[in-house]
Amino acid sequence: MINEPRSPNLPLRILLVGDARMAFPVAKALSQAGHEVFAGVSTSSNYLEWSRHVSGSFRHSPLEPGTDEALPVILDWLDRNRVDAVQPVSEAGSRLITRHRAAFEARARLIMPEAGTVQTCMNKTRMFELCETLGVALAPHRRVQDMTGLHAAAAAIGYPLIVKPAVVDAELFDRKALIIADETQLAVAMPHWPDIHPELIVQKYVTGPRHSVIFSADRGRLLGAVEIKAARTHEYDGTGYTTFGVTVEPTPLVREGVEKLVAHLAYSSTGCAQFIVCPTTGEVTFMEINPRVSLGRISECAGLPHSVWGLQLATGRAIVAPADPWAIYRRGVRYVWTKGDLTLLRQQVRRGHARPAEAARRLARIAIDAVQCAHAIFDPLDPMPAVGTYGNILIKRWRRHPEYQPGWPTVSAGSGRRGPARSDPGWTRSRAKG
Repeated sequence: MINEPRSPNLPLRILLVGDARMAFPVAKALSQAGHEVFAGVSTSSNYLEWSRHVSGSFRHSPLEPGTDEALPVILDWLDRNRVDAVQPVSEAGSRLITRHRAAFEARARLIMPEAGTVQTCMNKTRMFELCETLGVALAPHRRVQDMTGLHAAAAAIGYPLIVKPAVVDAELFDRKALIIADETQLAVAMPHWPDIHPELIVQKYVTGPRHSVIFSADRGRLLGAVEIKAARTHEYDGTGYTTFGVTVEPTPLVREGVEKLVAHLAYSSTGCAQFIVCPTTGEVTFMEINPRVSLGRISECAGLPHSVWGLQLATGRAIVAPADPWAIYRRGVRYVWTKGDLTLLRQQVRRGHARPAEAARRLARIAIDAVQCAHAIFDPLDPMPAVGTYGNILIKRWRRHPEYQPGWPTVSAGSGRRGPARSDPGWTRSRAKG
């Protein structure tokens, strides 16, 4: 039976599912609000378990392959440890909970939108239809089911174009999307139809940076929103994850689109709406809504308390929101994912795509940004996860101790225990908040 929310005066216990970068600002915000944060982690994590804001953790198989291998471990931990809410903090975590929503809802409140909202948002075809119905900015596109349809759509729409999965968070030939300049490049990038995709979307390519709107909403009423321009990503063509972003004034068509979609969906919880904005022509096109937390570090630094609001929405606690949801955040706040920047630069140098002078210039820019910006993981008051992430090549072998298995005893938070016992490979570590 689902746990009833505690008194508003008592701290809550929250389990984070998924150990990606998005977990760190959520853990920090909830911990600083006086709640207890727990996390399931794997050998793929960014050392979330080393954060001073995490009260306890347990280990499970990686979620990223998209399998259910970790499911019995997580559910068993929930059965043995009372929590008030569960929040997915990665793409894989969101997919896992969506596939097994009933099992998680039977154990705790979920910090995520209603099942119907998630299902709609994850279907790009359905979202594009909504955009057309509601008048949300959207570039010309076609749905295709085979190579014949793909080439016909390309001829009708014209180049350059973008080809992407019809499902949010899916990949196409190991990329989030393919930007195609001409027919020759289409033949190289799409030599055959990917069997895992029954449908793809072919769309006119709008040149410009991605603008992400991180928002919180209550039954279709926007509580607060932050617009972030992605100046750099971890892919050379701009299709990857943001490595450098800055909060900007709301773009009128983006603002209008977010408000229309949130209201129509009766959206409740946190989310991330993405658009492309051409800086020269002003053309805007909708990309997708990710029904989960994203770019949490920069939005929290800009003044949007969406991690706490997400918990309050899930547990029925009152929220005092400003009259203008777009007035809540500071403009010009900058964010950087330094490891993503360095990884891309290293790849391009190895492939000969970045000459020494250019590489030196970009490295200097990365260093300056690392000093001046808010970081995806690094926090001067919580440095250990970043130490683990950058030192992973040296310590990853030591880290691979046995994973927790259902039936093994756990150590509750506050026990004073500081490390794994040899007789208890499935351990939960307490961590001091100071």
